Amino acid sequence: MDLIGAFVDLKDYKEGFTPDIILGVSSDGKNITLYKCFEIKSSVSIPGLHTSSIYANVVLVGAHFEKTEDIRFDSLSIHYSHVDNWTSISGFDSRQMFAALAREKEYLIRYKRPEPVQATVNDELKISIVVHADLPTISTVQKEACIKEKTFIDIQPKKAKPLEEYWKVMYLIQNFLSLGIMAPVHPLAITGKTKALEVVIEKGKTHHPRISIFYKVPAISQATEEITRLHMLFTFKDISDSFQVFIRNWFEKAEVLKPVYDLYFGTLYNPRMYVHQRFLSLIHAIESYHRRIMRNYELPEDEYRKKITAILDAVPSKYKRWVKWKLKYSNEPPLKQRLEDILEARSEVVDTIIDDRGSFVDKTVDTRNYLTHYDPKLKERAADGIELYDLTQRLGVLLEICLLKELGFSSDNIKSLTTRARGRGVLF
Repeated sequence: MDLIGAFVDLKDYKEGFTPDIILGVSSDGKNITLYKCFEIKSSVSIPGLHTSSIYANVVLVGAHFEKTEDIRFDSLSIHYSHVDNWTSISGFDSRQMFAALAREKEYLIRYKRPEPVQATVNDELKISIVVHADLPTISTVQKEACIKEKTFIDIQPKKAKPLEEYWKVMYLIQNFLSLGIMAPVHPLAITGKTKALEVVIEKGKTHHPRISIFYKVPAISQATEEITRLHMLFTFKDISDSFQVFIRNWFEKAEVLKPVYDLYFGTLYNPRMYVHQRFLSLIHAIESYHRRIMRNYELPEDEYRKKITAILDAVPSKYKRWVKWKLKYSNEPPLKQRLEDILEARSEVVDTIIDDRGSFVDKTVDTRNYLTHYDPKLKERAADGIELYDLTQRLGVLLEICLLKELGFSSDNIKSLTTRARGRGVLF
């Protein structure tokens, strides 16, 4: 936002002007709240005209919120990129339309808005898939009729929440969709409702106007590219019978698996990442997954303590501290063991993508060690070029298999999904 003038008098001006809220009105008369603002440029010209530029992290259109604590919503509706194709929920009667086209004389379009699909995540949160439809206008002389659908994900907490708390939920939903769609997913439209802005239409009837919410999303251009269901790992149809179970699992395990989510989706949302960076991110994600889901020790705690005590008792006192520090993580399994554990636990699916487990594990360990330490002795054993790309792709699929398992898919389901995806060229 560029201002001719400034919010602060020159005599009171100091650098770092960061107003939480700025209120205004758009050219078409809509109330606007700029939230989390800061001044990015300020200048003064002779004879003293002050101009400034303000950046707002969030723009709220449709209401004035005078205080930060007032920016709370009872629900949020988000239209994500690709979600229409992912759900494939529609109110159009396709059979009637195709039959009408075949007759070539009478064209019949029948539309019935689909019922929302609701899921209870926990006692404090519900999530729904809701189809919104823009219906045609009716005129005296009808020249056209258009019905346009958009699928939204509604977030409905038990009580009103600050906007910041919705970001966390949106992040998890976005990642959930990204795993199924196998591509970056971004919010394209966000609206919120709050009972604090209740409008009385007539006696006994009220209306809660929707507030449009905008913020900057990086790489949004990728979200406009069409992705069909054929190029997705799984769709809503694959989980429709147990949607609540799957979304609940995703949220319940978010605390434990957050580092895994961050590392995996970091590679998905950064397709230009160098292959060796992607490899390291994925191998770190797999190590983190094993540490949180599987046995993260080689010896039982009591047995390990006895072993460490015996070693330290045999070490000269001046080296005890150094040896103790070196042995701090000695009871954790090495990467080789972690990979073997995961491959064994997911063997029913993994064996369809990895022919030789031993070679895969050895090559992965050598490559990780070389790319981490750059020991010249490992260079010849580490993967490079096309081999590194192929190894990285397989690590990505291995991690996806693990995430699908945590999501609630059975081994047979996962095998079917990955086989279908490979047949369509979605996986390597």
